[in-house]
Amino acid sequence: VAAATGVLRSGVVLAHQEMGDPKLDRFPVLGVTADQLSGTLDPRVTSGDLADLTGTGTVAVGEDRADALDVGPGDTVELRLGDGTEVRLRVVALYERALGLGEFMLPREALAGHVSAPRDQRILIRSADGAPASSAAASVRRALAAYTGVRVRAATADDVRIAPSSSDQDDAMVVIGVGVIGGFALLAVVSTLSLITVGRRPEFRLLRMVGAGRRQVRRMLVLETGLVTVAGLAIGTLVAAVPLLAFAVSVTGSLPYLPAARYGVLALAVTVAAGAGTLWPASSGGRFALGRRS
Repeated sequence: VAAATGVLRSGVVLAHQEMGDPKLDRFPVLGVTADQLSGTLDPRVTSGDLADLTGTGTVAVGEDRADALDVGPGDTVELRLGDGTEVRLRVVALYERALGLGEFMLPREALAGHVSAPRDQRILIRSADGAPASSAAASVRRALAAYTGVRVRAATADDVRIAPSSSDQDDAMVVIGVGVIGGFALLAVVSTLSLITVGRRPEFRLLRMVGAGRRQVRRMLVLETGLVTVAGLAIGTLVAAVPLLAFAVSVTGSLPYLPAARYGVLALAVTVAAGAGTLWPASSGGRFALGRRS
């Protein structure tokens, strides 16, 4: 083991002014042991030094929250800890990854006396350079074999993320909700295109009367469907990309990401909806368009 960091979870209350009005906000926070923090966790410090995050009177603040409070290293921040105790903490560092780690990070000893169970929920361990992770995990398991309830596994983002990870039930509800909304949207698209196609009966009749063949009419419909599909995907992607880009860059500092497979499924759904709303009414319900000339 090259480094080990205990992680204690708690919450703080911040009193501040927003648009001239007083406001109280509650934030989840992490209490960490800072002496080996650089070996186990990277908050991406932009100012100050996390090595100074010791004792009971220091705090590290997320960069965006520090800008809102107009504080920097050396300044003080007033917070109320989980049991209501009001404290004045000296800012020792600013860090960038507040979205995942929280707006404030305190020394473990600053939180331990103000929580009901001052025990580390997680201990992050980094194996020595060159040592395989499997052998390090096996060594830790042997060392902790006498303590019941202790689990040793590979670290994940959920081990330090301030928000609780979503459960399978939550994910299923999100999928169901998005599926229902998407289903209604596709139904509306198919219905609208079908009505437009049925309303073009005089046009199809005229084309057949002046000598247009079935293949020519079908080819025209296929080209129109392809044009509508490409235009819909392009415009929809652009409309969605503008707010997503603005939000992602301002909040995370990175570009929004959508896996290619998911975008492919989305494009396939749009293509099927366009075909079902245009080609199917013309070839089945609209036999007048593609039927043989009498």
